[in-house]
Amino acid sequence: MCPTWANSTGDFSKDVFTLYLKHPPTPKAQQAAQLAAESEKQVSALGAEVNTLSQTSRILDIENLTSSNKVADIEIEKPALARKTATRTKTPRWPRDPGFVDAWKKERQNPHEVERFFAYRAINRARGTDSSANRYEPKKLLTQPPTPADLTLPMLLANQCHLGHATSLWNPSNSGYIYGVRDGIHIISLDVTYAYLKRAAKVIEEVARMGGVILFVGTRPGFRDIVVNAAKEAKGYHIFDRWVPGTLSNGQQILGKCAVQVVDLKDNKLEEYDEALSQGKHQVMRPDLVVCLNPMENKVLLHECGVFTIPTIGIIDTDANPTWVTYPIPANDDSLRSVALVAGTLGQAAKEGQRRRLQEAQSGRQTYSTEPAKHSLDLLNTLIAMDPQERSEQEESSGS
Repeated sequence: MCPTWANSTGDFSKDVFTLYLKHPPTPKAQQAAQLAAESEKQVSALGAEVNTLSQTSRILDIENLTSSNKVADIEIEKPALARKTATRTKTPRWPRDPGFVDAWKKERQNPHEVERFFAYRAINRARGTDSSANRYEPKKLLTQPPTPADLTLPMLLANQCHLGHATSLWNPSNSGYIYGVRDGIHIISLDVTYAYLKRAAKVIEEVARMGGVILFVGTRPGFRDIVVNAAKEAKGYHIFDRWVPGTLSNGQQILGKCAVQVVDLKDNKLEEYDEALSQGKHQVMRPDLVVCLNPMENKVLLHECGVFTIPTIGIIDTDANPTWVTYPIPANDDSLRSVALVAGTLGQAAKEGQRRRLQEAQSGRQTYSTEPAKHSLDLLNTLIAMDPQERSEQEESSGS
């Protein structure tokens, strides 16, 4: 091997020289160098793939992680734990949960993390410990609200039921519902919310089973769909615009003397039928139970319900008075998540009561009187069969 001569100071004019010999690399050093070169190639290849994913405008297929312009798929090796429990046919390659990676930027999405996520979910489903129901999903709260049996504390927490108002706005009557204070905001005890919501669901279920009239009231912006869907599930009634003061106490004047109008072929009102339909005894039908989703803006409604001893269910925040309603539910009344969860649960409970009522009627265990309905139908059939001209002639002949 040829030695290399060099001066320690770089000056070859001096007499002192240093001899450098090139020793051959050891086997371990060669193996380490090969591993370093291979890892560097893998890193560069992965960087090129990431740049390709971030720079090319491709539409990713949610099911198979394939592109619409037929670009070759990226093969991702699944973890060893995922191979035993999940396959490509059973587990989708891209998450459907908007809270996982769909909210990330495309260049920050890691396919390996996606595979780990679905492998973890597959394992939990196999064990029966899947916690996907405890996450907030906006569409499911309206289309598939939970039943009282499906309620859990993590579900209440995910839907912001624990958030109260500022400590300066609290009502001392709510001291038994408050868990603590954080950042100047009262935290509602979810244990109490869970128990009170279960009790209210049982009450509305029994009212629906007995054929009672249920009224849902929510007059804040954004409550419209929540109130309407809950009333449809309960087969009740709803008000989402504004509560007219005196609807219960002075409904005879507010709602009118006759709710049914008879018109001719030209849509002109026939006043001669008004007295026959109302018979001077038309009364406003009052509800058997009122569910108020925002009691702070409907104090007049709650006062009228108290005058006529109508039971009420209401969402009571830390700034409201729990004595305003008969069955309070301590929860956040400012969040659409919390209100949708409470209203949907109550609607499902009323739906179960309607199902039990129909089942009891079909089996003959419960009978209902049909005399009032039969009397009303007979009266309507008589008025429909009678001609207005004949009616006026009969009145003239009887008067003469």
